[in-house]
Amino acid sequence: MTSTLIGFTREAITQVDVATLLMTFDDEPRTKTFMVPFMVVELPSAYNVIIGRPTLNKLRAVVSTYHRSIKFPTNMGPGEVRSDPRESRRCYLATIAIPKRGRKETSVPDSREPCKPDTRPEPIEPILEVPLAKDHSERTIQVGSALSEDQRIQLIDFLGRHVDVFACSPSDMQGIHPEI
Repeated sequence: MTSTLIGFTREAITQVDVATLLMTFDDEPRTKTFMVPFMVVELPSAYNVIIGRPTLNKLRAVVSTYHRSIKFPTNMGPGEVRSDPRESRRCYLATIAIPKRGRKETSVPDSREPCKPDTRPEPIEPILEVPLAKDHSERTIQVGSALSEDQRIQLIDFLGRHVDVFACSPSDMQGIHPEI
């Protein structure tokens, strides 16, 4: 089994090996024991192992990050694995202290620079600008000239009957404050 681990930074981490270990969750009598495959990777980490979703699903676990615990069903009632808050804090501090390898810098465009012009595709046929509805002559739509007269009338009639769903300006958007 070879695969690649993708991190939060979308950096690919190749596995070195797979170690399949017999894992026992919780203490007697409320335990579950089964074989768990772990990807071995060469990456500095404050953690010994990270239990992934496949293992949590096999365990039928419910994870609470707020309570720092995992609960799962056993034959003797619910089993529970709890973390030590001091150890969690130590791991967290060690993780943020680990130097990042090969960090990629992301450039943010300068808001003072002019934006690129809109590069929308041009229509392949001439277009006609027609009023959306008879009582809304200031609201217009663009319709392709290749439509037959009957198709054009049907389309304009349909859109005119549903004119209330179109927003031509921010003030037309109901429920949204005009300053947004």
